[in-house]
Amino acid sequence: MFDFICGEIVEIGEGYVVLKNNGIGFCLTVSQNTLANCSRGKEVQLFCYLQVREDGWTLYGFSTKTEKNMFLQLISVSGVGCKVAIAILSATTPEVLANAIVSGNTTSLCSIKGLGKKTSERLILELREKVSAFCKDIQAKQLSPEQKNALAVLVSLGCSQADATERVKVAYENGATTVQEIINASLRMN
Repeated sequence: MFDFICGEIVEIGEGYVVLKNNGIGFCLTVSQNTLANCSRGKEVQLFCYLQVREDGWTLYGFSTKTEKNMFLQLISVSGVGCKVAIAILSATTPEVLANAIVSGNTTSLCSIKGLGKKTSERLILELREKVSAFCKDIQAKQLSPEQKNALAVLVSLGCSQADATERVKVAYENGATTVQEIINASLRMN
């Protein structure tokens, strides 16, 4: 129903913000990470998720699309509701959470309040594949301009995004620094 709401923050509380938009105050439940990006009187855009239940409607807000997408992944797992997902995103960033899921780090996940061993294992089992693509996208964003240019060339030559990203990283780690050196080293890999 709502994708995002833009407006002025008029109130901040423990786990929520009130966002004023066209004379309407929207109360959004937010994670501690989103709350840290909010201050009273600041104009913001918060991505939203509306939970409709028999006992009421709850609007959840996220400062980034990445955080919202991770929230949606979390609530798709049986046994993880909206409150638990917000608690998870309050305890860690989406990037750190994704890395813990992909690497199968149950110890790290169990350290988050509200997550037990069984739920952590279920998160890893059900989200590992979905979140691995997310991790590759993050890695691609962390590339230097030379690496990004080399990556674009490799993809245009027919390499998959994931394979090209891995080749570029390995070539760079092996000492290739210019675009041409990275491409040449990447193409030599089997």
